[in-house]
Amino acid sequence: MEFSFISILLFLILFFWAGNLSAEPLLTLNFENDEVGNFPSGWSSRDSKNMARVYSVQMEKGNKFLHADARGLSVQIGLEKEWSLREFPILRWRWRAQKFPDGTNEQKKSGNDSVLAIYVGFGGWSDPHSIKYIWSDTLPVEIIFDSPHSSKTKVIVVRSGRSQMGQWITEERNLLTDYKKIFIDREKPSSARGIALLTDSDNTNSWAVGDYDDITILDTNGK
Repeated sequence: MEFSFISILLFLILFFWAGNLSAEPLLTLNFENDEVGNFPSGWSSRDSKNMARVYSVQMEKGNKFLHADARGLSVQIGLEKEWSLREFPILRWRWRAQKFPDGTNEQKKSGNDSVLAIYVGFGGWSDPHSIKYIWSDTLPVEIIFDSPHSSKTKVIVVRSGRSQMGQWITEERNLLTDYKKIFIDREKPSSARGIALLTDSDNTNSWAVGDYDDITILDTNGK
């Protein structure tokens, strides 16, 4: 299961700011400054009891990344960061699917588990809504639907199936383009509110394992 994006943001405590916005990405989360085996700094969750059970920084071939291992659990973690979508509409990240939860179908509550998911939150405190990008085991790429838990979360399948399981894959989305496509009745937002991650397996009572790295916010020129 998943919680509304706003409930996660209420528990977040750290802002990340960039120095030279014209020359560098606004934000890059690569976990290189975190200790291996620890929960990543700057991230938080309403489930403080289990967040370190699921998420930890690991290292492979000299590169640190965020490892998620969810056994019958759903623990969403988030980082609060407000940025201008007009200036920085591009979200780029890397992820790797290691073990898919069993019997998933994210369109149904009973099967709403994903090996990998990344959210971007929008709107003020009175009207929170979000886009959830997932790597689905069963649903086709680019299908868009309401989360079975909240119509304010719109889900986009970015990658599907197990053919690339075990490989690091780089994804890139234009947040403004996606927003205009799926929130047709809403005014285009001036800013985003934060990022959240979720690897979960509670609805299927199974096991999901995946990795995240290099979550980056960029302008349209790739900077």
